[in-house]
Amino acid sequence: MSVKIIQSNWGLVLTCLLGQIMLFAAPVQAGVEGKSYDVNVQSSLGDNFTACFDFDFNGNLRFLGQEAIYSGTNLGQDQRNWQAVTKPFSEVSIALNGEVRGDFVPDRRINGNAINSNGTTFTFNGTRLSGTICPQFQIQGEGLENPFFR
Repeated sequence: MSVKIIQSNWGLVLTCLLGQIMLFAAPVQAGVEGKSYDVNVQSSLGDNFTACFDFDFNGNLRFLGQEAIYSGTNLGQDQRNWQAVTKPFSEVSIALNGEVRGDFVPDRRINGNAINSNGTTFTFNGTRLSGTICPQFQIQGEGLENPFFR
C-alpha cells in the first residue's frame, strides 16, 4: 500500500513539474515566422538604406523584391537565430543571418548581417512592425538597382 502512495506522489510531482515547464517555455520562445520587420541597413560601400523583412510561415523571407529561404534555430530562451539565402535564380546571391528577440521582450528588435556574391557586406537592425505584411516598397527612379546588389 505504501508503494502505491509513493508512486502516486511522484506522479503528481512530475505532472506538476512538466506542466510548469510547458506553461513557461512556450511564451519565451519566439521566431520570425509570420512577422515583418522594418530594418535600417548599412553596407560596406557606405550606403545606408531601409528595407522591410517579411517572414512567412513556409520558410520564405521577402525583402526589396527578393525572395530567400530561411531557417531558424533556438539558441537561447529569449532570442531566435535565423539564416537565409536567396533562391538560385536571383541576379546576385545574398546570404543573411540574424537574431530576433522574443515577443515578450519589450523592444522586439531584429539585427544581423549579410553578404552578397559581389563581396559587399551589410549590417542591419530594426523593429517588428505591428502588421504582419510589409508595405509595398519600390526602388525609386529609373536605372536604380537594388541596394543589396551593389
